[in-house]
Amino acid sequence: MQLKKREMRSVFSKLKMRIAHTHHKIAYFEYKGTEYLKTRVSHGQGDIPKPVIDRIRKQLFLNRSQFKDLVKCPLGYDEFVVILKGKNIISK
Repeated sequence: MQLKKREMRSVFSKLKMRIAHTHHKIAYFEYKGTEYLKTRVSHGQGDIPKPVIDRIRKQLFLNRSQFKDLVKCPLGYDEFVVILKGKNIISK
């Protein structure tokens, strides 16, 4: 799967992730005031290398199909929260 950095920034926005700008963009996922996960992507344009895409996907606790749906839009914030609750990442 090819993924551009701008597409990843759209994912961060869709998931309402808080972004910290350091030498990378670090995205924190918070739910009801508690931080549950974070991931990062480097600044710049272009494609994200496949190993980095896999690392981001794993940090978001998604399988390949779920991650593809997240990028292509069928999966949104509410569905992401349900997935994290189902995996006991977020307390119910």
